[in-house]
Amino acid sequence: MIRMEYFIRRPADMERSDFLARWKGQYAELVAGLASRLKIRKFIQCEVLPEDPHGALLTRMYGAGGEIYDGISEFWWASRKELADALATEKGRAAMAELVAAEGKFVDFSRSALWFAVDIPQINPQGTFVAREDNMYLKGVYMARVHAGLSLDQAKFHWLSCHGPMARQYEQFLPFERYYQVSRIEDPLADSLRAARGIEDDKMFIGHAEVWFDRRAIALAQGPEVDEAFPMLVEDISNFADPSQASMHVAKEHVIVDKKIFTRPIPVPTDHRF
Repeated sequence: MIRMEYFIRRPADMERSDFLARWKGQYAELVAGLASRLKIRKFIQCEVLPEDPHGALLTRMYGAGGEIYDGISEFWWASRKELADALATEKGRAAMAELVAAEGKFVDFSRSALWFAVDIPQINPQGTFVAREDNMYLKGVYMARVHAGLSLDQAKFHWLSCHGPMARQYEQFLPFERYYQVSRIEDPLADSLRAARGIEDDKMFIGHAEVWFDRRAIALAQGPEVDEAFPMLVEDISNFADPSQASMHVAKEHVIVDKKIFTRPIPVPTDHRF
């Protein structure tokens, strides 16, 4: 499974209400209508809530100093090959061009970001957690940029191999229902999709973290264990990322396309003996 993360900022002269109307209305309908041609399995819009007090609280707790985005579009495919195969057809290329043309009416490409990523679940209990408008869940998204003095590989190694397991170790003390590390991957196909939009590639982003939490859980997260575990995790971020350049968002999710994705099993050699 592979996903495309698309962090969107609106043009400076566009009102937020106009942006949301276009993105959540006409554009969402367009993606749903073109999903089969582009072999899109999932499409979720994360509507960032800039005035939500929980966003302000988490921003202070994490020390995130970067500018937030207006919205995040998430596209999933069962594999990279599915997307590549779709874009190898005339209909697929025309569908992607139609999406890009529609985005040009409400997206400031020069201030937006796009990359491919893979999910690495760290806290992942059974069940579904979706931050819908009709429930108390929020989705937190922390975009991490490489700490000065580290290479991208060094930062990503610490994030995935040290920070993620640390969060698992203190899972019972954290107010999060689910925690994913969404690791950015380099890919020429992503380069072509950025080029079609005129988006510059910021290679200092290692990816982002996603957490789902109940609004009420934040207020209830108290006690000596929480007071020790949470600051330790926040402090560790500085070992691989620059908090002053990081962005912290809280959002509600709008699920537009949701098709089952089956993961293929690892092939077994034909001469294997049990």
